[in-house]
Amino acid sequence: MVVLLSTISNPSRPTKLQEFHQKLGVLRDEAGGPFYLSDADGSDDWPERGIYVFFSHDTEPLVDPVEEWTITRIGTVGDSSGSTSTMWDRLRAHRGTVNSDYGEMGGNHRGSIFRKHVGRAFIEREGLHDEYPHWGVPHRNLPDGISTSEIRTQEHELEQRVSEYIRTLPYLVIDIPGEPGPDCERAMLEKNLIALVSHARRTSPDLKKDDWLGYHSPRAEIAKTGLWNIQHVSSFYSDDIIQRVEPHIKDTDPVMPEEHSN
Repeated sequence: MVVLLSTISNPSRPTKLQEFHQKLGVLRDEAGGPFYLSDADGSDDWPERGIYVFFSHDTEPLVDPVEEWTITRIGTVGDSSGSTSTMWDRLRAHRGTVNSDYGEMGGNHRGSIFRKHVGRAFIEREGLHDEYPHWGVPHRNLPDGISTSEIRTQEHELEQRVSEYIRTLPYLVIDIPGEPGPDCERAMLEKNLIALVSHARRTSPDLKKDDWLGYHSPRAEIAKTGLWNIQHVSSFYSDDIIQRVEPHIKDTDPVMPEEHSN
């Protein structure tokens, strides 16, 4: 283990983050990927539940050394009691719609916090507040007289841009089965991994990418950490987090059968 980590050592990254990157490299090699929502669908053999890890646009996990990968979002599914959502349900919500009554390649940011954050960063970067004054406002809190259909039509162009952004991000998935609930292992691992990456970014500013869209976010949690995450970015992480996630990485099967993969 020490020899392997020394071969990918990046002194600007804390040791724990280097270890996580190394395990993600194992995940790529053993379980396949990276994946892109631009060509993913529900027919692929996604884990029923687990954790997904998105990377930046300038990360090429097939060719870049693992220490050069830039994580930009960590998320999970099935972390609330009674949840019936699957991994693909969550990924599909982030991907957006292929066709809908509002047009092609749109989406619904009110059903995906990831989409909401990306859209808000576009609004802030380009001064689009007047064009999208109700972005992120729940339907129940919209002003009287504005219908769901009207607001979805008004916001469709930005939803398309958000879809284009997210669909072209590389990502990997970790299979973590188990019953849903806030105390499940998935929830614990997600919290710790977000905290690990966030802490590294907040204490090592040179890990940030100057041109990353999220630095235009009005949420300090996003702008300071380089993650499209709000929750857990200020949490502490367990020192054994890598040891706890490693068995799940080893047990993650390829999403696509080998004969159908690229």
